[in-house]
Amino acid sequence: MEHPDASWNDLREHLLTLVSGTLRSANDCHPLRHWGDMYRNAGVTPLPVLAPQGEVISTATEPVANPLTFDVLSQLYMADRGGEQKPTTLKETNLCHKVITEHLDGLDLRNHSRADLVEFRERLSEGRMPSTVNKLIVKLSAVFAWAVENGHLSKTYDKKLKLTKGVESTRKAFSQLQVRKLMDYANGLPEESWKRWLLSLGIITGGRLKEICQLTAGDVVTIESGCVAIHINEVGEGKSIKNKQSERLVPLTDGAYGFDLAAFLRYVDYARRSGSGSLAQIAYRPSGEWVNQQAIPAALGESYERGLVFHSLRHSLASLMQAKGVPTTHAQAVMGHSSGTITFDVYGAGVPVDTIAKLLSELFKGVRL
Repeated sequence: MEHPDASWNDLREHLLTLVSGTLRSANDCHPLRHWGDMYRNAGVTPLPVLAPQGEVISTATEPVANPLTFDVLSQLYMADRGGEQKPTTLKETNLCHKVITEHLDGLDLRNHSRADLVEFRERLSEGRMPSTVNKLIVKLSAVFAWAVENGHLSKTYDKKLKLTKGVESTRKAFSQLQVRKLMDYANGLPEESWKRWLLSLGIITGGRLKEICQLTAGDVVTIESGCVAIHINEVGEGKSIKNKQSERLVPLTDGAYGFDLAAFLRYVDYARRSGSGSLAQIAYRPSGEWVNQQAIPAALGESYERGLVFHSLRHSLASLMQAKGVPTTHAQAVMGHSSGTITFDVYGAGVPVDTIAKLLSELFKGVRL
């Protein structure tokens, strides 16, 4: 109360000090473990409550078989891991945990079975898309894995619980002919126009709309080999990326679908001389409205379909890499994706940028003008 501006880490450290000084246990372990121990199966056992000097001040009775529900685990998990999540992710996690708690309906997870989780999945599936169900199951599994690591659960039965049917992405990808039309449209715009480079960069890098819109002149780098790349990062005021795997260097392939690297570098120099340093002349939201509602329909004409948006360019590039047999680690280095089985550093599994540049050059060889 005396320090209302204290950070979570300050508060946590203070509370740990208090807990360490007031709780005594036969088990020599981290104080936070006491909160988990409250939910272990045990008979009614008188437990002395000790003052800091060691004298008994009262005798309490440990509750019998308090259910270890998902709600309880969620609170413990978020107290430990919530500080690592971005605000948007934190909000999403809290919402997902609320849904999971409701559908597990007070189940004591110390005694859960595979059948319990299958029934839980069936309840989740009522009125929800398979992809949404799987997203909730991923959140459940994250808490379960943490609970096992921290001794709250001995075993879980969530392996291979995700749905495998009906989870295909509803997002559409552009055909290669449509991508060519988009680049032709972009190249018809003035060299000094941000809109030209917003669309062009999306085509050849598969970058997310927000990632492209927050690029600065300083994010366009030339590495030692002479390769030019964009550095997608969150360094700078107002910049943010989806997760740590999203930070990456993506090489720019001159000539891909007709992309003019020299003209783009002139635009970067123009942005640098303008003083702002930002490549975007209009903000993220107006950029998205223009590209999705005006540029794409105008460029595609009769071949335009509802659902084809800027994000579809990511799917188009991913599909092209898959069709050409690009290794998963290399593809993820380009796209800024992570997987459940591979851990990547900030530039995508440590794949050299020159390797990615060569890969993209070969990939786009058949689509150069």
